[in-house]
Amino acid sequence: MMKKRKVNKTPLFIIIILICLIFGALYFFRGHFTKKEEEETKPEVLEKKEVEKTYNLSFTLAGNILINSGMWNDARTAEGYDFSSTFKEFENTAKKSNINFYFQQSIVGGSDLGASLNYNYNSPKELLTELSKFGFNLVSLSSYHSYDKGIDGINNTILYLNENKMSYSGINEEEDKRYDKSVILKNGVKVGLISYTMGTDEIVKEEYAVNKYSDEQAKKDIEELKKNADIVIVSIDWNNIGSTMVTEEQKRVAKYLSDLGVNIIVGNTGYSIQPIEKINDTLVFYSLGNLLSGHNAIDSRISSVVDFNLKVTKLGKKVTTNVDKVNVLLTYAYNNYGLQYKVIPFTKIINELGTYKTYYEKYNKLLTENNDMVKLYEIGE
Repeated sequence: MMKKRKVNKTPLFIIIILICLIFGALYFFRGHFTKKEEEETKPEVLEKKEVEKTYNLSFTLAGNILINSGMWNDARTAEGYDFSSTFKEFENTAKKSNINFYFQQSIVGGSDLGASLNYNYNSPKELLTELSKFGFNLVSLSSYHSYDKGIDGINNTILYLNENKMSYSGINEEEDKRYDKSVILKNGVKVGLISYTMGTDEIVKEEYAVNKYSDEQAKKDIEELKKNADIVIVSIDWNNIGSTMVTEEQKRVAKYLSDLGVNIIVGNTGYSIQPIEKINDTLVFYSLGNLLSGHNAIDSRISSVVDFNLKVTKLGKKVTTNVDKVNVLLTYAYNNYGLQYKVIPFTKIINELGTYKTYYEKYNKLLTENNDMVKLYEIGE
């Protein structure tokens, strides 16, 4: 009898496991190659599209303030100095804008450095306190008289500005603090100021203390300021230009600054108002005149306070600006034989300047002739 051959029976569960492994491997490799194929055929991811944003910013720009010895006496009180009556007539007329700028011609060294005397000018610290109440928040300080009280005057002024939370440019307590307080943020827009003078009455011992103008320095400053500011303002004390006519050098500098991408140029001669114009996209105020001074000449006591709205468009790092209208308020720095100093808008003059209508027509013609962008506030408006 033949023996039966022994059959090797593989358990069923092992067969099932093998089948699962085979199908699992097939699924894995199919998914791997399918994913690779999709990645190879998938279009490149588009970069995030930059969104254009528009902002509106209001500006008020005012001219020089030069405090003489008569103003010290006029503002003196038992407690110190009070300039509220000096600006009382101006209070309800001055525009309260996002950016409120003015030129401080006489350094604000305070009473401990002595009053103004014989072309050596100084201002009480209470002046800044009064102007900050008006909303002035951006101050140009580089001027012909910036160094009249030396480095002590510079340091005291910066101390008082900081106490009143005012941004500024033009004077520096240290070499590396040139841009420390020159940028102000309003309505989502960073506005930077760099202030210059063409010269000083006194020799500046510390070169960093006062910003003096040169083409090379301006280029360096503007490039640096643009790193932190969307809008750049350059203010310039032209020094001792006594005419309403703009000089060729003023035009050259304005064109140069415009080519560097400056948005607003604000100048002052210390003696008179000068025209307003646009160079490319740069708004240029050649001279705003003296908001407050004790000069004898009437023209040196008339100023233009300008206000306008600036449309600012940002697209990535590119910033463009547009302005439609510039409004001008003429003001007169009145005094009664060295007393009762006050700033009076032409819209409020009664008998403080008998010939004010003649001066109004003079400056209306100077500022608006062949310039549809500029409009003067009417007398009585």
